[in-house]
Amino acid sequence: MISTRILLVEDDAFLRQIYVDSLTQAGFQVQVAIDGSEGFDKIKEGSWDLLLLDIILPNMDGIEIMRKLKADPDYSPQVNKPVIFLTNLDNDNEMKQALELGQGYIIKSQINPGDLITKINEILKID
Repeated sequence: MISTRILLVEDDAFLRQIYVDSLTQAGFQVQVAIDGSEGFDKIKEGSWDLLLLDIILPNMDGIEIMRKLKADPDYSPQVNKPVIFLTNLDNDNEMKQALELGQGYIIKSQINPGDLITKINEILKID
């Protein structure tokens, strides 16, 4: 059985490692991108089942990435997969945009690795 593939786009090395370790231990295959440009390129490849996308990134933010992808019909299959935005900010406008472009958002300071796995399992309907 092929496990679920997650693309994590996160520029913070400490958080990125925590997420990778937690997701890998939970049985997910994890690919990472460390900035918006790399994330944009990997998202276009489409070899993932769920995207964890930081909003504040160097080179291109997560909201901009999703807007660009959704505007291009060539990438429709990739952007119709589940997207969870990651943020440190409790910004109403940013959260509204995240809900319009993805399946929700997670405020990083309010979640632990176990909660992240639970949220992913809920979105992917994994028991």
